[in-house]
Formats: sequence, structure tokens, C-alpha cells
Amino acid sequence: MSEVQALVECPVIVGTAGHVDHGKSALIEALTGKNPDRLEVERRRGMTVELGFGELALPSGKIVGLVDVPGHAHYLRAMVQGATGIDVAVLVVSAVEGVMPQTREHVHVLELLGVTHMVVALTMCDLADAEMTELAELDVDDFLSGTVFAGAPIVPVSSKTGAGIDGLLAVLDEQVAACWDACRDRSDRSDAAPRLPIDRCFTIKGVGTVVTGTLHDAPVAVGEELVALPSRTVCRVRGIQVHGDTPRALPGQRVALNLVGDAVAALDRGEMLGVQGRFGQTMRFMMVFTYLGREGAKPRVLESGARVHVMAGTAEVVGRIMFMEGEAPMAVGETRIVQVRLENSLPLRAGDYAVVLSYSPVMLIGGGRVLLSRCRRSRELAEGERSLYAALEAGDVAGAVDAWLALQALPVAAADVVAALDAAAGDVEASLRALVDQGAVRELAAGDVSLYASAAGLDAAMGSLASTLSAMHAAAPKETGFTPGAVAHAAWPTADDAVAAALIAEGCSRGVCASEGAEVFDPHSAAAAARVVREACERIVALLDEAGLDAPTLPEVGEQLQLDRDTMTRALRELSLNRSIVKVERDVALSAAAEAHARELVAAAIANAGGAATTSVLREALGVSRKRAISILEHLDAVRFTVLDKEAGGLRSLR
Repeated sequence: MSEVQALVECPVIVGTAGHVDHGKSALIEALTGKNPDRLEVERRRGMTVELGFGELALPSGKIVGLVDVPGHAHYLRAMVQGATGIDVAVLVVSAVEGVMPQTREHVHVLELLGVTHMVVALTMCDLADAEMTELAELDVDDFLSGTVFAGAPIVPVSSKTGAGIDGLLAVLDEQVAACWDACRDRSDRSDAAPRLPIDRCFTIKGVGTVVTGTLHDAPVAVGEELVALPSRTVCRVRGIQVHGDTPRALPGQRVALNLVGDAVAALDRGEMLGVQGRFGQTMRFMMVFTYLGREGAKPRVLESGARVHVMAGTAEVVGRIMFMEGEAPMAVGETRIVQVRLENSLPLRAGDYAVVLSYSPVMLIGGGRVLLSRCRRSRELAEGERSLYAALEAGDVAGAVDAWLALQALPVAAADVVAALDAAAGDVEASLRALVDQGAVRELAAGDVSLYASAAGLDAAMGSLASTLSAMHAAAPKETGFTPGAVAHAAWPTADDAVAAALIAEGCSRGVCASEGAEVFDPHSAAAAARVVREACERIVALLDEAGLDAPTLPEVGEQLQLDRDTMTRALRELSLNRSIVKVERDVALSAAAEAHARELVAAAIANAGGAATTSVLREALGVSRKRAISILEHLDAVRFTVLDKEAGGLRSLR
């Protein structure tokens, strides 16, 4: 990658946060030379009411995206929308006033959105003496000590005089470098698809519709087909701007997309662009929720079913926080796994962060990370679900895959696991391989696709197959077998053809069932057992017919045909009774046809010898070993086909 490309493709977003009138916009102008307040009302009021965007050149040469968010309490929603996607936060605190209510609120929002890197800009130092500045530093440090930003660097600056600006840029450069590798890693994911929460949509004459936002998950390129949710508007990317025109944008970058397509002009903040079929919407999800209470209000518990505003990306939906069955109300400062039920669909995936506001008045009360973007409605958790959520909360992909598979009644493909957990395909496949090697998960072949099931789940499916076949044979005792479709529908009503075929094949390998032609049957049922014996008889006779007089021993026959001892014994008994085989010694039998042929050969040899023939002559006529010939001749003597004539010097025929 060239130096120019490195500058352009910088996947780090820096965002400001802080109380109103603490100098965020002035600081950005001092850093960039540009005023982020783009609206007339903003310039007139002297405060930011909408999101401002720009770029910042750092001493290292890196160019990062810059987001300025409103600090006034009335514009909390805009602050949350702007903070989504921030990698490094610049907390702006006035040296004159110190930590204020929106300072605290913004820091809480940043924590809830998963931001971990921060620089504190202590502004307006030209208006404060040294003692006041020191007290403000201590105030900020004390407040941050109870957050993930404890120990964050604090840089006194003056946007008016320029004092401290170079030092702030240097410290900011260090923070960007600290998260650089992680930001680059997310850009290199090959199995992800891009998502762009839209924060602005406008029309430029001669250009058309343009949307902006912070790109998530994967790169987006010119020419790519996208769809917006929840409107389902289909569009194509005609142009991309990051820090100028570019054919490709990386996740983590501030992006402007020029879109073409029907109804693209109607797109608005809150919609999310993505690849058709690679992302979706939800009405229910599970999340790790931290309850903060209302800033400045008397602490009170949060009841299950509380109506709230849920903000994720740039979207906002009304919903309810639901606790699990039997759980008590949440106290301020408590963190727990909860279910969120929405009144309208929300584009969301596991790993996203959501901020929760009280329904009325609208105030920050908490938020956290999404564990599952889709879940069942019930609030009763099985033990397996608790294991799943614990693994998801810990970031244990293999544990989550194992726990999720344990909840499935039927085998699934790797793609199903990826979709359910919103996990990276490579991570899921690696976890599945490891779990199969450990024996915790079993792999089944379904054509060209592998299916996976927990060991216990597969055993349960085999139990269902055994009980189903037993019941079907009991209901139809004269039937020797049933169609695979009928068996599968009875044993696993929700299984598709591929899954059913894989399970039946597994059942056959375990001896739970047997398959012949177009029928599946229980080899232990009376009718099916008779069928097994009949089929074994046919195979034994066919083998002995082909072998002729040089037939293998009966144990060898059983081994060649892979017949179990019980089936072999029953089949030999049946064949002996109906004279389909003839034993010539203890472990040797000939087919009836082979025995009849032996009689013909012996009779012809005796006739050619003048009515009596020696053993050596008869052995030659039979064309077998001396031992086998003696066995056959002794058998023919026993059944009175031949007799020894000592006077004639050999055997003569009695027929």
C-alpha cells in the first residue's frame, strides 16, 4: 500500500463529547481550521444541534474522520447517533466549569457504545488560572476513575490562543495508534458484509442522492448493490467519498455514498444500508443491559416491562425491557441479561451496541451490547440458554457454538450457526472443527454439505428414530419397512430432506435402523427381522452358487457378507430346512445347485470308469482339493447316492 493510500484509507473515527458551551466546536475549528456548525441556527445560537463531520490530519500523517456531537441535553438523541462508530473520544471539559451533567451523560453513552480510547481536552484554559485548571483536572480524573476511561490523558488547551493544541494532537495521535491494529483487523475481514447506518440523506444538484454514515463490518465499493432496511429500498453505489473520491471505503471510516435507484431520495436517518440477505431486522433481541438510572434524579428501580426508547446505529424504536422469569427489578448500577421487545423492527446484529432512553421524559437510563439479534418470546430460560448467553457475554465463540448446538433438536449447517449467532464464518468453522475433534459435536454428511449436531442432540434424534420405527412396526405388523419420508415425518416433523437423509444414514451406521431399496425398517422388529433373514438367505445362496464346489467356509461367508452372528444362524437354519443349501462338513455348505452339479460330475465319472471309480478319479472330476473332495464324497455316501464297492475297487452310484 502506498503512503497516499494509507492516508486515505484510515479506518479510525475520532469524536467529540461534552457539556454544552464547553467549546467542542471551537476546539474542532482550532484543530482543523474549519467550523463544524453547518446550520445557520447553529451559528446563530452558538451551539451544535446537529451532527458535524470533518477530517483531521494528525502529526503522524494519518487522516482520521472527525465527528462533532451536540452537548445540550435536548439533543441527546443526536449525540447517541453521532457517538455510534467512534473509536477515539475527545472529551471536552471546560476548565472554568469542570464536570457537568452532560459530561457525565456523554461519558456513560460512550461506555455503553463500547468506546475504550479517550483523550480529555481541558478547554478555556485562557479563562482560568493555574489553580482553577488544576482543580478541573482533578475533578475530571476523579470522575473518570470509576469508568473504563480511568487514567485517560488530560491536556489543557485554549482554542482561542492555540495553547496546548499541538500537545493535544500528539496525544490524540498516540490514542489513534493504540487502536490502529484493531481497526485495521476489522477492515481485513473477508467473510463479512458492509453495513452503513444512515445519519444524513440529501440531494446535490448534478449528483443526486447522497447518504452519509460510519461504515461497519466490511468494505463497500463503487458499483455494489445495496438494500436499505426497514424501507427495503434497493440501490446501487455510484460514487464514494471518504477524504475525497475513492472507489472503495473501509469499515470504521466516515463515508458519503452517492446512490442511484428508485425511491433513494426518500431514505432518511435511521435506515441501514447493507447487502441483500446478509443482514436483517428484529423485533426481539437479548442484550447485556446496564441500568444507570436517570442522571440527577432520585435512584429508583427499573421494573420489567418498562417502556423505553431503544437506539442502535442511527435508528430509534420504542420497546420494552423484559426481565427473565422470577427476576427482581433492577437497581441503579446493576448489569443483567435482558430481553428487549420492540414495537417496530430494528436492523441489528449480535455485537452491536444499543443505548436505552426512558420513554418520558426522554433521558438516558442505560444500554449495552447485543448478545443475540433474534430470540424466542419466552422469558423462561433453559439451562442451555444460560450457558449460551454466558459464552456470548464472555466472547467465547466456541462455547457459544457448542451451547447453541446443544439447544437444537436437529443437525444444522455451519451457515445456520453463523446466521443465528451473527458470528464470523471463519470463527464458526474453526470452532466446529475443534468441537468435532473433541467429540462434543458430531459431523454428518448431507451431499456436499456437512451438518453438525451436539453429541447429546444426535443421540436424542436416534432415540426418536428408534421409537418411531418401533411404533410404526407395531401399528403395521405385516409391513417389512416404510418410506424414508414417512419415517422422517414421524420422527422429526421439521426436518428437511437433506437433514432426514443424514439422520437415517446415521441410524443405519449405528444399527438403529436398516435401509433396503426404498424402505427403512427396524432390523429388530418381527417382520423386519424376517425380512433381514430372507435377504441374508438370498445373499448366502448367491455367494455359494457363484463359488460352486469350492465354497468358502460358513464363517468366511458371514464375514464377506457382513452378517451378524444371529442373522447368520437364523438364515442358515432357514436355508437348511428348505434345502437351499447342503452341509458337506461342519462349517462347509454347498448351494443346492452346486450339490446337484457334484452328483452329476460323480455319476458321469463312475459311468466313464465302467461302473466304479476311485477317489482320485472322482477328485479329478470334481476339480477341488483332496480335503473338499473327500467331504463331498462322504456326503454323497451318507445320502446313499454312492456306495463303496470293494470288489470293484471304488465307488459306484446307487442312482
